[in-house]
Amino acid sequence: MRLRSAGIGAVFAMGLALLGAGPGAPSTLALLTATAGSNATLSTGALAAPTSLAATGGASVSLGWTASVSSAASGYAVLRSAVSGSGYAQVGTVTPVSAAAGTDSPGAGTWFYVLQTYLGGWTSSNSNQATAVVPSTFLTATVGCVSQAPETTGSGDNNGYEGNAANMCGLANAQTAVDAATGTNTVNSCANAGKDRHHAWGYAFGLPGTVSAVTGITLTAVLGINSIGGTNVFCAQLSWDGGTTWTAAKSVTLTGTALAAYTLGGASDTWGHTWTAAQLGTSLFRVRMTDVATTTNKDFQLDAMLAAVQYMP
Repeated sequence: MRLRSAGIGAVFAMGLALLGAGPGAPSTLALLTATAGSNATLSTGALAAPTSLAATGGASVSLGWTASVSSAASGYAVLRSAVSGSGYAQVGTVTPVSAAAGTDSPGAGTWFYVLQTYLGGWTSSNSNQATAVVPSTFLTATVGCVSQAPETTGSGDNNGYEGNAANMCGLANAQTAVDAATGTNTVNSCANAGKDRHHAWGYAFGLPGTVSAVTGITLTAVLGINSIGGTNVFCAQLSWDGGTTWTAAKSVTLTGTALAAYTLGGASDTWGHTWTAAQLGTSLFRVRMTDVATTTNKDFQLDAMLAAVQYMP
């Protein structure tokens, strides 16, 4: 479109009206170019949506696409709906415009996605729609161990719970395993070699034949102690290879002498590891317990060392 310079003021106002501003502006861009004593040129263009959007469900949704050809754009708005073809709401952005992947964590359900390329307040039309299913999670029964043994090197006095250790594999029946006069120093650290350690395994979670994802592992330790003076900490680590490799330790501080249930981990806590069903079997999955006291002559009592798994089938 060519416009004479005599009408530049009117044309400039027309350009502003075409450009618009803010969210929801149309995808067509307009540019007005003028020089003194010459005609003005008004040109238009459009932001191009990304193409070939695909979505893969699981514990979260993975999105992939072919980047927009509008290389000057800022990036992409990610829109999601629970209804196919309508009702989309923005749930995030991905930058830069050269990006071609993203993730979303919408919870269980069937979800429909489109992307829009954006530049400032301008957005493209929608991309193609992609669909992903996030399955519901299931929780196993909370189960006790079948086998246990002390760690006998570099672990305090190297005898773990030396009194009635098998009692820790029960289901909170007030019959306790006892770690008497725990450790050989008063250092407050789960990683210190002067602390007594003990292993438990044989947890029969009853997982189904197919597990697409493990979303969390919860430990419940039913603990007591003979005296609450000083700092008294119970630490736990998990292994997926029979005790060769361990996760980072999680800990709880004992708040009273009487037996009480303390929780470590949770339904959405994988302890920093991506688990398979095989790694949760009765021989490979293990719990390592460490008792930490900052005063001497502390007797830890462990009534039960229980575990449960949250998973997607």
